[in-house]
Amino acid sequence: MTVTLPEPIYSEVDGVKVAFKPAALPGARVVHGNVFPLALLMSKPDGSKLTLDEGAAAIRDLSEKGITTKLLNTYGAVILRGVREPSAHAFSVLVHAAEEGRGNKPYDQIGLAGSRTVHDKEVFSASEAPPHLWIYQHNEYSRYTKFPSNIHFFCHVAAVEGGESPFAHSAELYDRIKEEMPEFLEEVTEKGLNSPDVYRPPGKEAKNFSFTWAGPLAFGRDIKEDDDMATKKAKAEVQAARLTPHFWWKDGDQLEVHQHVPAVRRHPATGKPVWFNSLAGRYGTALDRGATDPPYVGDDGMAFPPATYTDGTPIQKKNLHRTWELSNEIAVLVKTEPGDLALVDNYQVSHGRAPWLKGERKILVSMWDTDRPEEKIAAY
Repeated sequence: MTVTLPEPIYSEVDGVKVAFKPAALPGARVVHGNVFPLALLMSKPDGSKLTLDEGAAAIRDLSEKGITTKLLNTYGAVILRGVREPSAHAFSVLVHAAEEGRGNKPYDQIGLAGSRTVHDKEVFSASEAPPHLWIYQHNEYSRYTKFPSNIHFFCHVAAVEGGESPFAHSAELYDRIKEEMPEFLEEVTEKGLNSPDVYRPPGKEAKNFSFTWAGPLAFGRDIKEDDDMATKKAKAEVQAARLTPHFWWKDGDQLEVHQHVPAVRRHPATGKPVWFNSLAGRYGTALDRGATDPPYVGDDGMAFPPATYTDGTPIQKKNLHRTWELSNEIAVLVKTEPGDLALVDNYQVSHGRAPWLKGERKILVSMWDTDRPEEKIAAY
């Protein structure tokens, strides 16, 4: 299916004109009549180099006029290409312009089941899992009771081969599940999800996914290096309670956390239902590690307890497997270039990471949230 790209958008700040011209991305899809994702090439009409400050000013101008929000509501993800400064500082400048211009604030991360490095103000590394592993589709923190409204990505270094950024539209995934598995959709919508995670203790990190409950973005923000184990655990409990009352300690000082969340929500602007959860991503990771059957322990020694319905009843494996397949089928693998900025509506777009075996790949991430109730994701 072909789709007509939108008209170019223009900004002028302090006499500097910047054009945002739509371009077709290889493999782009059409979701509810709109191209997905949308790519915008930024340039100055006079052909001169677009500086970081000029690009940031133009992006802030669009955000202050409500254009950025309208684009994200319509297209879900927008790839901005043209400010050729692939640095963490440049990303911080650009993403602050985009989100401060919208009146949003940085998201306060908690419960991270992964590892991230801080590179600049509100700029973190994306997944630090080994490069040969797939990271499958998930809306950021969607299996948690707290999550950001937006997550943005920046290409610092592009892999020579592989390492694409797959994006999938959560409204399209909802549509496909409704078409193929209506009984499953009805059941998961009615019952909701119990999303479990097992966090290892400090000093006992796993091979592939290196994280513990004591990490500063997990439950360890108040933990000090010289705290004894009992003190560390007590401090972690305070943070875990911010997410859920359902957590307990296991043998070996492991922390198991269960969060009860809906599987389907409604987008605040479009009103459309979206598949907002991490079922596909979690199942795919467990599948790769050979951990989709009891005792749900992978070849790397990590525990991968499966999601269940909130009442504790199991979700049929065939439904999890087909959901994972569908999320891969509809994903658009975007080959980003150094300096590319991907603005993503976390409510209606999931993301992942393709493996790479040649060259270095560094993708940076920044998460933001709205405190305006009318812009929060709604119950279905």
